[in-house]
Amino acid sequence: MSKRLAIILAIALVATLLPAGLQAGPATGNVLRLSINGDVTINPLTFPQQLPTTQVIKVLFSTLTKYNPGDLKVVPDLATLWTQAEDGRVWVFKLRRGVKWHDGRPFTAADVKFTYDAIVDPRTRALYRTTFTGLQSVQVIDDYTVRFEFDRPYPSLPIVVGFNIPIVPRHLLEGKNLAEMPEFIRQPVGTGPFKWKEYVEASHLTLEANADYYAGKPPLDMVVIKIIPEINTVVAQLRTGELDLGIIEPVHIDSLRGQDQLRFQTIELPSAFYIALNATKFPFGDKKVRQALMYGLNRQQIVERVLKGSANLATGPYAKAFGKFYSPNLKPYPYDVNKAKALLAEAGFRPGAGGILEKEGKPFSFELMVDKGNPTREQIALVAQQQWKALGADVRLNVVEWSVYIRRGNQRPGDYEARTSWRITSPDPDKTPEYTSPGTVNHYMYANPEVDRLMAEARATFDPTKRPQLYHKIQELIYDDVPVLWIFYNSEILTINKRVQNFPRLGLRDALTWMNVVSVAK
Repeated sequence: MSKRLAIILAIALVATLLPAGLQAGPATGNVLRLSINGDVTINPLTFPQQLPTTQVIKVLFSTLTKYNPGDLKVVPDLATLWTQAEDGRVWVFKLRRGVKWHDGRPFTAADVKFTYDAIVDPRTRALYRTTFTGLQSVQVIDDYTVRFEFDRPYPSLPIVVGFNIPIVPRHLLEGKNLAEMPEFIRQPVGTGPFKWKEYVEASHLTLEANADYYAGKPPLDMVVIKIIPEINTVVAQLRTGELDLGIIEPVHIDSLRGQDQLRFQTIELPSAFYIALNATKFPFGDKKVRQALMYGLNRQQIVERVLKGSANLATGPYAKAFGKFYSPNLKPYPYDVNKAKALLAEAGFRPGAGGILEKEGKPFSFELMVDKGNPTREQIALVAQQQWKALGADVRLNVVEWSVYIRRGNQRPGDYEARTSWRITSPDPDKTPEYTSPGTVNHYMYANPEVDRLMAEARATFDPTKRPQLYHKIQELIYDDVPVLWIFYNSEILTINKRVQNFPRLGLRDALTWMNVVSVAK
């Protein structure tokens, strides 16, 4: 056998051993291929790595409710019916019968109680613990009925339980260290439409169809999730057909528009992109400094030049996607360098060496952390660095891998001085985790007792007129405090190969809960 022939045969053999979703070239077979931006640790209570972990969990696990494509109305998932008593202080959920865990064991109300008891237990360090502040008890009425009791009304509970609150198997996790669960993360077991098959770090995950899924076996045989940290690689693989769908940035649209096999789906999200300022770090505990940086950042220019005009300039913490809960009374902070400089002077800063401001001998110098692999976010950080230099600030950019960004950024308090960030939430306006003093994702350590009080009151209010008014007041207070610098409201641009059929009109995170209806043309 010639050397050349031997090489050809070896390459062919390797290709046949690759999973169908990873073989080079356009997609074939009954397989959907998508991407995430980093490795995962499938702990459905603590959500390590957050974004990529969340996206995989959405396909493997089920929640009590989920959101209907198009209108975001709450619809059944593991729960089929829910009723409230005592003005929403008590909720009773009827559960779906005949649901099986991926290992064949039956799903029951005991799993629901176990999940929520684990979430509110501080030892678990659950990411969404403060979402359920005031949960007093979860009671199993029978195998398919569970009762929640809170210390005050919680009218939005059916909405909230549909967002990133997967139900976990008691029979596998009882008595385990739920903050770590090392055995479970190697072979996670859910009730979702796809089951765990394979995970190769820094390469891919393979999920196979769950033949016992309560709504029937999904049309797809497999979902292959590629780990691609660089968004430019995602764009390239969408163009070649090696990916079936992926999130892109506005700057990529023109380069893909001529690809006849692709279509775009843009969804306005309940989310704002911002730069977080850690209030425990000098000098960000001073509101005047935070306001100065807001006035000194030309956010409209960022929207027009970096985002190609594809996003709405942010006013404050609530995006327009929140509908009636968004306050139309607030106006975006204007770009005003003179105002910014005046505020810094009021905060006690004076000119120092090299044009850098100083206060009591400390230079106005800080690190701005941004995640690597997304040129849009990196460019926004660069613009901020340049514009704040004109104010007398020495800003050092630190572009880090996603795992480092999440580990440092999402501690309480965060291990950073300033960082780019964003949060996508449920359609409900309760932002207890983000903007109350004990909030689990309030890593910038914002604290305003009046916001804490009003957030608790609004969360417990059923009155459809009073509730929006309370959230409008909350926005006014947070707007004035400027704990973070809101830049724009997020819209998600999803690029989808036209061979993909029945993909829900939702943001990707919520769409992944409907993978049981998605198919590909053969």
